[in-house]
Amino acid sequence: YFPNFAEWCRRYARSGNPLFIPEAQRGADASVNVFYALAQHDAIGFAPFGIESITGLAAMSLAQSYELLGALAPTLLASQGRRIMAGLLPEIPEQPQPQQVNLGGYLLRVTYERQAPPNLAEGGAAPTGSASPASAPRPAGGLVVAIGPDEFLFAGTGMTVTFAPAGSENAVVGILSVEEGTFANGQWTRRRWLNGDQTHQGRHLRLEPGRFSAQRIRLYRYREP
Repeated sequence: YFPNFAEWCRRYARSGNPLFIPEAQRGADASVNVFYALAQHDAIGFAPFGIESITGLAAMSLAQSYELLGALAPTLLASQGRRIMAGLLPEIPEQPQPQQVNLGGYLLRVTYERQAPPNLAEGGAAPTGSASPASAPRPAGGLVVAIGPDEFLFAGTGMTVTFAPAGSENAVVGILSVEEGTFANGQWTRRRWLNGDQTHQGRHLRLEPGRFSAQRIRLYRYREP
């Protein structure tokens, strides 16, 4: 129930003691906390309190979160215990510095975005007043799985990720391709290719706030002359 969810998970995750969370806070952040618990600590269960009576943003976020996790379940179960997954979650609600994750030979730098911006291209106006539902802080977080050499699967919401070689390797990391999609019957199904507008001209991977999604990214390394 405390806001420092990642810290409490670390306190209870022990060898020979699988992490099981039978009751958790029922706010919108529960929708990303479950991603962290499953991927970072191989949790065997997560249950927001009174899930059948949750309403508003929390209900919408949990519905999207659990739908995506249902599709990812075979991949997550096959990845448990292999040290190829990581949970992505800010240590504090407003984390100023990027979170750094070392996985699959890469250093991942993750920043979190909790506010879905208004769609000005379609005539939307920025909401005014803290009471506006559109201005309510969105959950931010998710998970990453190293699914092959130079290849990762990200799932969640409100995250931007940049990549660098792990260790002291003198190289630059480029993005070969990014696909948005989901899993169906254990197989990846691509919905669309993401181009320069969605990847900041090949600089980062971004899961936009306000909705849950999954992206599959392929990387490559090169040396500058």
